[in-house]
Amino acid sequence: MESRYYKEDLKDMILDMAYKEIENYVSQKGAQKYFEGNVDKIINNYIKNISKNSKNRIYLKVLKSGAYQENITSIAKLIRSQELFKSRKELIKFANYLGISVNHKNSYSQILRKISKHIYYNRSKYSKKYVFYKRNSQEYILEPENIKKDLIESYKSKTRQDMGSIAKLLNINIEDEDSAEDIRKKVINYIIKEKFVKKDR
Repeated sequence: MESRYYKEDLKDMILDMAYKEIENYVSQKGAQKYFEGNVDKIINNYIKNISKNSKNRIYLKVLKSGAYQENITSIAKLIRSQELFKSRKELIKFANYLGISVNHKNSYSQILRKISKHIYYNRSKYSKKYVFYKRNSQEYILEPENIKKDLIESYKSKTRQDMGSIAKLLNINIEDEDSAEDIRKKVINYIIKEKFVKKDR
């Protein structure tokens, strides 16, 4: 079974992933500083959001734990052990979540076997996609890729707001669909033009 991640381990993992993503950014230092200052907040928000959905937490627990089972039968036992999956209706919902097409006329056992086989043949994918994360006495199953995306999106949003404020001060028109980089280019072009106008005077 995979080792559990704790606060600093997870934080370092997310930061490493985010740093790789910004290798082509113009302002890498600014992005890195933002990531380091906000990674804890992003992780906390992510945990808050997944904690609101108890069903999703069970889904992820089954997928992550199922990735370490030795055979299809042990995965089926793991699924059966969850109170949520005592009903055939909930088992069908889980199959739909996994993108598995099931015949609604199938029996509970047939659907269970189909889900168990899917998890078994995708063990490598699920073991890499999710991590166990322990905080105090609580254990969570997290998806680092999604946390990294949230961190980068948060940075992009903050940068866009900052660049938007500068553009507003300079009376530069910006469009709703303009990214932070688009606005930055408009600001630079404006400053260059202003320099040339001053020189001509």
